[in-house]
Amino acid sequence: MTDDAAGPPAAVGNHVSGAVSGPVVQAGHIGHLHLRPDAPVALAGLPPSEPAFTGRARDLATLAQALTSPRPVLVTAVAGVAGVGKTTLAVRAASRFAGGVLFIDLRGYSANPVQPAEALSVFLHALGVPGEHVPPDAAARANLYRSVLAGRAEPVLVLADNASSADQVRPLLPGGGAHRVLITSREVLGELSAHQVRVDVLPPAEAEELIRAAVRTRNPDRVLDGPVAELARLCGHLPLALGIVAALLAEDADLSVPDLVGLVATATNRLDELAYAGNYAVRAAFELSYQRLGGAERRMFRLLSLNPGARTSAEAAAALVGEPVGRAKRLLAGLKRAHMVEPVGPGRVRFHDLLRIFAEECLARDEPDPRAAFDRLLDHYVTATRRATPRWIEVERSNLVAAVELADDDRAVDLALAIGRTFAPQERWDDWESTYRAAVAAARRRERTADEGTLLNRLAMLVLEQRRFTEARELCDRAMAAHRTVGNRHGVAVTWNNLGDLALDRHDFGEAEHHYTAAEALFRELGDSHWQAIVLNHLGTLQAWRRDLDGARDLFRHAMLLYRSLGEERGGARALTNLGNVALQTGDLAEARSSSLRALATFRALGDRLGAAKVLVNLGIVHERARMPDKAREYWAEARDVFRGFGDLESASHVERWLAELDRQR
Repeated sequence: MTDDAAGPPAAVGNHVSGAVSGPVVQAGHIGHLHLRPDAPVALAGLPPSEPAFTGRARDLATLAQALTSPRPVLVTAVAGVAGVGKTTLAVRAASRFAGGVLFIDLRGYSANPVQPAEALSVFLHALGVPGEHVPPDAAARANLYRSVLAGRAEPVLVLADNASSADQVRPLLPGGGAHRVLITSREVLGELSAHQVRVDVLPPAEAEELIRAAVRTRNPDRVLDGPVAELARLCGHLPLALGIVAALLAEDADLSVPDLVGLVATATNRLDELAYAGNYAVRAAFELSYQRLGGAERRMFRLLSLNPGARTSAEAAAALVGEPVGRAKRLLAGLKRAHMVEPVGPGRVRFHDLLRIFAEECLARDEPDPRAAFDRLLDHYVTATRRATPRWIEVERSNLVAAVELADDDRAVDLALAIGRTFAPQERWDDWESTYRAAVAAARRRERTADEGTLLNRLAMLVLEQRRFTEARELCDRAMAAHRTVGNRHGVAVTWNNLGDLALDRHDFGEAEHHYTAAEALFRELGDSHWQAIVLNHLGTLQAWRRDLDGARDLFRHAMLLYRSLGEERGGARALTNLGNVALQTGDLAEARSSSLRALATFRALGDRLGAAKVLVNLGIVHERARMPDKAREYWAEARDVFRGFGDLESASHVERWLAELDRQR
């Protein structure tokens, strides 16, 4: 202020009333007055919304609903994948907020994350607080920030993007009122008691449309032809990866969709191809998340890639890291919170496809002794399979099948033998056939002749179930030769039984009786009641084919008594099924129905769909003969569908003919 008047100042009187905001000047004569203008308010600082934004209607609706609550809303990623589109979704949701928006990228996974004091300074300036009024102390800044927000009538949405910890966000939470908070993070941040809105990868159709929309935005003249859906699948439907391939296609008119599919499809270089303009890369996003993990979590993450199947149990993870199961569960919980793996049922996790490739890269780069970890995993599967239930083996099928293929010869044989002791395949015969063939070859290389014979017998049973008779006979002959070479009488008896099954399926009843009788006598001599019951059941089936129904009934009852004494429900259900069949052939429909329903209940309880299908055939016949065609159709239709599912097209065609006959009789 400058006063140019000469002489003594005149008396001045000022009267101020009402609300006063801003500077108040008291002076006599003013020549020049320079006042600092009010600090601007910046409550529209959102980054531009993605022009190719696609889908996410349900997620946007969920966010809109969540933002009506005073609780902070945490946008996180269920698949654990950096690049799932959290920021894009949050910005789109924030653009619809009826009020002002404070936005900050906290850079939580970078080398220099934004500290709370810095973020508070940014927000205070955006709220119109002059720089000289911003306290140097972080706590004082937080108090002023909440006070300024409390004085605002208009609601404000605080969007804290890319937070890596609750501590980074907590000072930014308003004290109350109508203000709202939206946080994006790769962590769960459970300490904030936030409303979790979990964002998954895009559905296939939306992922494909995102590629097309992003290409149109960058290059309206580019028309995409070819397998765009396959390209989206190879990107794991991950928005970051989808945006990268769209940028590559938009920029290079000579790059076709089929060509890019070919480049991305090679797993060893898929992450190399999913990069654009240097820093726009899937691998770089994953690396930031990986480096944020603790050392033990990083080791667990990379070792999980050694598990050959898609899903890994806590027990298998413990074997990989060589730690107790409780410790392994805690490490897996850390990876789930960081969204580096996702839960798939109690105690199991899996990778997103691209994260698995990244984990394999980390394994090759950072793990000094991956073979030792893999050997521990194989030993776990052998030990666990030896004491497992059939249901457990079905759940672990993909892991066990792949483990036999990848294991050293001795462990491959041990694992296949353990599977065979517990489990008779009811489906996915191709998987189990490859398992046994790999194990047979391994046993031969290791000169484990007795085990080779056992595995050949199991392979023969599997092939015979698929009615490949010539191949089954060749496998039985090889098994018999192996057992006789080492003097394995039990193995010889099992092979006799398999040869009896083969002869029975070919309706060579004389040869079937010869083999079954030899097998039953030898099992009885060896004291093996389990196998004796199996052969008695087969002999009963033979007698039923010969129309000796009284003899068949006696054999089935003998077999069922042995099964009950052993506590073997599945075998007992098979004998009961056969007794129902005998009753059906004698015209006792009530007994046939009763026996069949009891057997069906057991098979269903055991999850034995193929056993249940065979009972359903009998129940259909019972109800057709009882002039209940609708019920017969219901049983037969279910049986036909099961047979088709197992690849038993011959049985399915038989049932289909009966169904067609029912339709003609309407």
